[in-house]
Amino acid sequence: MKKDVFFEIIFMTYSYIHTKINEEAFPNSMTLLDKDKMTGRGRGKYWYKGEVRRKAELFLRELMKKHFPNNKIEYIV
Repeated sequence: MKKDVFFEIIFMTYSYIHTKINEEAFPNSMTLLDKDKMTGRGRGKYWYKGEVRRKAELFLRELMKKHFPNNKIEYIV
């Protein structure tokens, strides 16, 4: 089965609403919105800045290649 597995990597987008939902549901959890690493996307949404995302994508590709050398990453968004 391992040889048939493929991967999709999805970088999160985040918003003020997500922050409030998480604070209510998980009051002791860490805050995921990091404005130093994220940039505005419009309508109060944030996503990872270009350089942060590129470094993360490279890291994940290397990690996946190490642990799943024969499997494909279908897409990264």
